[in-house]
Amino acid sequence: MKKRTGLTPNLLARFSLCLSLKDQSIPNPDEFDDKGSEISPLVLFGEYEDTYRALMIQRLNTDHLLLNQDMLNKMLKAHLNRGTIALFARIHDLSDFHEMIKVERAQ
Repeated sequence: MKKRTGLTPNLLARFSLCLSLKDQSIPNPDEFDDKGSEISPLVLFGEYEDTYRALMIQRLNTDHLLLNQDMLNKMLKAHLNRGTIALFARIHDLSDFHEMIKVERAQ
């Protein structure tokens, strides 16, 4: 998607995470393997790490999942993977991002 949009992987991952968190269903962590890129939390979330952590903790509570670091990491990966799959299907170039953001804001 970086080639399609010119956006950096950390920005794409943030959008992916938000798309997945918006989905009411609980992603199955077992559907995703551990292959792929690894991004440090500092690079992935930047100065907003605490905000994203709070969003994940709220989601774990909403989903009635155990609130510990292992579950947080497991579900973060699941949400990132699920969101990336959803984003990949919707984005073919940067203009698609613009349209997607307009639609998401309207909802």
